Parts: sequence; C-alpha cells; structure tokens
Amino acid sequence: MHPIQHQLYTDHHHIQLVLNCLSKEIDCYDFNSHRSADMAIILSALDYIRVYPNKWHQPAEDVIFDLLLKKNVKESNLIEQLKQEHKKIISETDKINQLFSTIASDCIVPANELLGSVRYFIKLQLVHLEKKNELIYPLMDHFTAKEWKAIETKVKIQNDPLFNKPSKIEYEHLYQYIMNLEHEK
Repeated sequence: MHPIQHQLYTDHHHIQLVLNCLSKEIDCYDFNSHRSADMAIILSALDYIRVYPNKWHQPAEDVIFDLLLKKNVKESNLIEQLKQEHKKIISETDKINQLFSTIASDCIVPANELLGSVRYFIKLQLVHLEKKNELIYPLMDHFTAKEWKAIETKVKIQNDPLFNKPSKIEYEHLYQYIMNLEHEK
C-alpha cells in the first residue's frame, strides 16, 4: 500500500476515534446522563475535526478523486457526491463549532438542538467515511507507479497533530482521553 493511501486510511480511523470521543461527551447533554460533559475535550475534538481534515486530508482526497474522475471510473457519480459532502461537512463543522462557542460563552443552547445537531454531524461523518473506505479507497489499489508519482507532486505526507507524537499541546488531553476510551473496550 502506498504511504499516502495508508495515511488516508489511518486518518479515517483516527477521525472515527475522535467522533466516538465526541459522541461519548455529547451523550452527557442527554437528560439521563449522570455526569457533566468535558468541554475541553469537546472543543479540542472539534478543533481537530475542523483543522486537520480541512488542511491535509480532504485536499489529498481531492487530488485522488480528480484522478479517479479522469479515469472515468464507474464510481464517478459517488465521487462527485463525496466531494459535495465535503462541503456539507465543512458547513456542519462550522455550525457545531458555533454552538459550542455559544455554550463556552455561558449562553444557553437548548439540549435537544445541541444533541440533534451534533448527532446528525457525527452520523454524516461516519457514513461519509464508510462510503470512502468501502467503495472509493479500494480503487487506489489500481493506481500505477506513474500515477502515484503524479499524486506525490501534489500531496505531501503530513503529521497528524493528534496521533503523531509529539502531539500539539492543545491535543494532549484529547489524546489521553481517546487512549483511555480504547483501553476500556
């Protein structure tokens, strides 16, 4: 597997871990919860989801998607749909960030609005990742060495700021939280 392809799959796994963490914390806003949400974890998770995928992951995918579209693969319509979903995910990420900025500023957001918005966002992300993992990413297995060289001229491997040590200071607490969640399984 090419290193860029490997990083894209790894990114998806990491994004799923962050979404699981976010889901666990969001559940604290449910009326039946016996604990309070950790706002620092939520804000850190949202920052990671907003920054890293937009800076490296999605632009790398766009290069690969464009190559697949040029090859006129049978999945072209799905690729176009996924590109549109990237825009929707960015918009939903901004919406969720705004909701939590409001909460962090001690303003009231109705719990049902918050839960509905964040759960929708998480489901949107997870379905999006699943479609790419199952239907699009396997197409990269058929890229030639020449095609990978062309991709490498446009895409450089990046360090994941959360999972590659040393992680950024602002993600250290989130990283420890995710590792603890994984050990609980």
